Amino acid sequence: MEAPVSGNPAGTNEAGENTSNSRQEAVDMARLSVGSNSFLLTIKLAVSIITGSVSVLSEAVHTGVDLLAAVIANVSIRKSAAPPDEIHKFGHGKFENLSGTIEAVLIFAITLIIIYEAILKILYGAKVEYIWAGLVVMGISTVVNFIVSKKLMRTAKKSESLALEADAFHLSLDVYTSLGVFIGLAVIQVTGMMFLDPIIAIFVVLIA
Repeated sequence: MEAPVSGNPAGTNEAGENTSNSRQEAVDMARLSVGSNSFLLTIKLAVSIITGSVSVLSEAVHTGVDLLAAVIANVSIRKSAAPPDEIHKFGHGKFENLSGTIEAVLIFAITLIIIYEAILKILYGAKVEYIWAGLVVMGISTVVNFIVSKKLMRTAKKSESLALEADAFHLSLDVYTSLGVFIGLAVIQVTGMMFLDPIIAIFVVLIA
């Protein structure tokens, strides 16, 4: 009598394919994050130079940190997907934890720099020009980060990627900081109270 054919091998293959697809989707989303952050960093830096706004600069620096985190997440996701080897007998999952540690150190250092620059602006006077440019770039940043963060979070849950989930969380926070800077610049545009710009910058880096 022939032994019944077990369905486990097929199920195992299907599970393996699903895991592989989830990992590939996570890699694709990490690349999307790198691309969106690169775009936002470029336009924020340009506008911070044009306007002289330290609040826009704080957003640009924050986006730079997010870009580095996205690059690290991309690498860590690839590494964590690799099978165990002679050196890493339990896999490469710890690579994902590295991104959070590096990002935390960078955020702390950059926070001190931005606060220092903002205090100088408060003491010696702040002047913001071409405020409309800052409003446009902050509006773009709010929309882009909202869309990308939602996509990243969905994929992070599906692939169980800690690095991608952290990236999505920080981008979702960027939605609020960009919106806050947008509102601040709008108030400056209407009232002419330039001293609000460095105060907003300090607020942004402290909550980010």
